[in-house]
Amino acid sequence: MSWNALETDRWWQDYVAALSVGDLAQTIRFTFTDGDKGTMSREEMLHHVLAHGAYHRGAVGRLVAQTGAAPPRDLFTKFLHVMEPARRG
Repeated sequence: MSWNALETDRWWQDYVAALSVGDLAQTIRFTFTDGDKGTMSREEMLHHVLAHGAYHRGAVGRLVAQTGAAPPRDLFTKFLHVMEPARRG
């Protein structure tokens, strides 16, 4: 199956909307890429996913700027206003 960004965004939105407080507190056991074991709550894991994506976006922005091109603008504010036009009022 090939997913595009809009389908992936919708999946995340639906997934998070369906979680209960108890789901968010659930402990997830995992293995880091270096082989070490770890645990995080589902809520902590979701925060990690958000922060990790922002980290990569920032790193790419720095690389683009080093080439002399303009780095991408922060489009989170644009996203919020497109998804909820009433915020513009």
